Amino acid sequence: MGLYTPLPPELIWEGQESFCPQFQEIKIGKLTLEVEPLGFNQARIVRLISTDPADYLSSPYQPGSVLEFAPRSLFYPGNITGKPALI
Repeated sequence: MGLYTPLPPELIWEGQESFCPQFQEIKIGKLTLEVEPLGFNQARIVRLISTDPADYLSSPYQPGSVLEFAPRSLFYPGNITGKPALI
């Protein structure tokens, strides 16, 4: 791979050693998603893991989408909709 730029390599690769994203795998139905937590109840989809090609074509869970999770309650242990919402 060639990188043609007038910038010195020190500027291009600055901070690369300290970059360490924290990804988590979650399961929603039959899909497995790799997500990056954004906050208390949000996560950004990084990767969709499935063996069914149709999941990649028609799934609302595309990489880059943000999921919002409803908090659980002591009285109602599941979330309200049963699955995370896309925002």
